[in-house]
Amino acid sequence: MRRTGAAACFVLTCVVSVASVPISVGREPAYDVLLYPVNAIALGLSGALIVTYRRSNPTGWVLSVMGLVAAFVEFTEGYGYHATWPAAATSEWLTNWTNYLGISGTAILVLLFPSGRDLSRIRRAGVWVASLATGLQMLGAALGHASDPAFASGVNPHAIDGLEPVYFVGQVLFLGCLLAAIGSVIVRFRRSTGVEHQQLKWVAYALALLAVIGSLATFLYNDSALVRVAIALVVPLLPAAICVAILRYRLFDIDLIINRTLVYGVLTVLLGGAYLATVLVLGAVLGRGSSWATAGATLAVAVAFRPLRGRVQDLVDRRFRRARFEALARVDAFLDALRTGRAEPEALEQLLRDVMARPDLELRYLPPGAEHPAADGELLVERAGVSLAVVAHADGMSGSARLLDEVVARAGLAIEIARLRAEVRHQLAAVEASRARIVAAGYEERRRLERDLHDGAQQRLVSIGLTLRHAQFELGGSPAIDVAVEQLGVAISELRELANGIRPAYLDDGLDIALRELAERMPLRVDVHVDGARYASDIEATAYFVACEALANTVKHAGATGVALRAERKDGHLVLTVSDDGTGGARPAEGTGLRGLADRISAQGGRMRVESPPEQGTTVIAELPCAS
Repeated sequence: MRRTGAAACFVLTCVVSVASVPISVGREPAYDVLLYPVNAIALGLSGALIVTYRRSNPTGWVLSVMGLVAAFVEFTEGYGYHATWPAAATSEWLTNWTNYLGISGTAILVLLFPSGRDLSRIRRAGVWVASLATGLQMLGAALGHASDPAFASGVNPHAIDGLEPVYFVGQVLFLGCLLAAIGSVIVRFRRSTGVEHQQLKWVAYALALLAVIGSLATFLYNDSALVRVAIALVVPLLPAAICVAILRYRLFDIDLIINRTLVYGVLTVLLGGAYLATVLVLGAVLGRGSSWATAGATLAVAVAFRPLRGRVQDLVDRRFRRARFEALARVDAFLDALRTGRAEPEALEQLLRDVMARPDLELRYLPPGAEHPAADGELLVERAGVSLAVVAHADGMSGSARLLDEVVARAGLAIEIARLRAEVRHQLAAVEASRARIVAAGYEERRRLERDLHDGAQQRLVSIGLTLRHAQFELGGSPAIDVAVEQLGVAISELRELANGIRPAYLDDGLDIALRELAERMPLRVDVHVDGARYASDIEATAYFVACEALANTVKHAGATGVALRAERKDGHLVLTVSDDGTGGARPAEGTGLRGLADRISAQGGRMRVESPPEQGTTVIAELPCAS
């Protein structure tokens, strides 16, 4: 029922407002004819929306009634201009006192905002006093001579002598109630937090604009058409602000609106002053009326606009949007540090968490060509039409979502650099994983060949040797068979060495056994210290061959008398150390053996270093990653 009543009231407001336009054309300035009916419709629409979605809030009905009254006033005013029409004088009379119902209703509206209920005693008293003031003004204007100037004839035809004080008392009470309502908004705004703070900010913004424009209208209304247009444009802002605040639609956008109003207001004043000053100076130099003076002033304003806007924006942010100013300043400082190499782009995620005060915020980079539509709680970061990353955050950022957009947009370069570095790291990891797989496959193939040689050709040769020995025993000895058996033994030894070079069978029993067997075959003393732990087969094989190559180099080139061979686990790595007491002075870059060792270790994700000062021996240290 309430929705139907509100809708009917709004429809009637629209019909009456539209009907007022054609009968007022030519009788009033065009802005009056068009803008004030728009104000009536704005009042009615705001009221209807609030009644529909906030049924318990009486503010909606107050706005609906004010809208209908405003439309009625516009219609009767337009009708009253036509003196020859029936009841034109009565229509003019109705206009001059019913309009106070809409004007005085402003104080009541502000006092009721935002909920219209649970009013303090002062606000409740203010509503009653404002209602009384409205009635007194309407009575005084309808039946007193105070409204005489508003009539075309200069006299209220229904006036009764002696009622002028009633009108003036009503005016004083209304002015007091209006100031009290504005003061109530200021006090509540300073005390409030959260949603109520933002709601009051909307109304405070609209009242501030009305106060500024109203002050100008007090002195310039009759002399400046621009001021009259401005007041007509600003009046509908109050009902619109009240509607947005009560319905909480894009509630936090008020911060941006206030910011833009201040920035462009100050910018307009500064550029306007600069334009006039430039015109005067150039006019004095080039002569009054010179088109070059106007052109020069226009060019100067155009050139100054962008840098001046940035400066004004910073000043306004510093004073009125401190959080935005500090956040963007920190991002700019980070970008400067990034350009000079004093910061890493990977630190951007923590920076975003700090400036947004959201430790749960995550920055996830997208691979090239990835399509990722942003879901709830996500912000898609794009640069030049390319999707770079997703900023994921928990719900509840309605108050800072716009700030997050601005911060991420400002940090776009750093995000792009970090994404490129992440892509490079990913590709490098893929290459290293591929190298490790190739090495592991090579080790497995060597292991297979070693088993095939040991179990196949080597065993067959041993069997042939036994057969020859048996034949020699049966035949009673033969020098030729002795030679054949001896050469067969040599072939078996060579084949065994070949098999061990591919992958020694001792590795099946662990790195400790394999290294000790290797040390026993060396022609010099080798002290072995191995912890006996087991590692992945490819890690053990790499460590074994590093030890083989290092010991071989020692025997060939170092002139050493002893070697220390150590293998142990440290910090998640197998650390193999081969130290000799030889001549030192080894140069890894000039030999293929040590370079091959370095490549083999790198393929496993490890690293190798060689310490070989002259006459102080050589130490080869290999670190291979292994599971802890």
